[in-house]
Amino acid sequence: MRRPPLARAAGVLAPALLLLTAGCGTGPAGTPPPPDADAAAPRPSTPAPEHPDCPASGVRITEDGGDAAMGLRVLGLRLTNCGTEPYELHGYPAVAVLDEDGDPYPIKVLRGTGPITSDLEALDSEPEPLTVAPGEYATAALVWRNTVDDLSRPLANGERISVSPAEGLPAQRVPAVVDLGTTGTLGVGPWRAAGAAEEAEEADTP
Repeated sequence: MRRPPLARAAGVLAPALLLLTAGCGTGPAGTPPPPDADAAAPRPSTPAPEHPDCPASGVRITEDGGDAAMGLRVLGLRLTNCGTEPYELHGYPAVAVLDEDGDPYPIKVLRGTGPITSDLEALDSEPEPLTVAPGEYATAALVWRNTVDDLSRPLANGERISVSPAEGLPAQRVPAVVDLGTTGTLGVGPWRAAGAAEEAEEADTP
């Protein structure tokens, strides 16, 4: 008996479809796909920064010890060149004493320590231009009196200060207790080469 035309067509197409289906694979059974070129390429690691805690300015400002006697306070500042290029200094640091909210107290900041005391001539010299090489540092001093003698004025006792290398440059916040009492006056000495203040004090000592 003769099959209908559709049946004969199905019988012819079935083997062809099987062949086409088998040819759709990327290779013989069990062969893994070729690796992705982008995924296989090694990715360069990001190098760690040479000075991870160094500010963008290339210098770091920290407290450098202090002294307190008979109500007179002296606090040292240290500016360390943590960058890779020499850093030029000439003049005085710009300093503000901050309250608990981070706002500056309305105080008078003097250039020089003479108006506070005449006993620290070594910290009250004229500023000179300095070049701080990478890894070296310069120092400056803050001087004030912790006196409470005018109860009509608010106390200005801060536990942080804002310091920049010079007026108009980016400032850094430094933990430091500056207890001005009611005097409202802070004396700032100039930047000096490392060890200069100590050498001057030794020269003044009889």
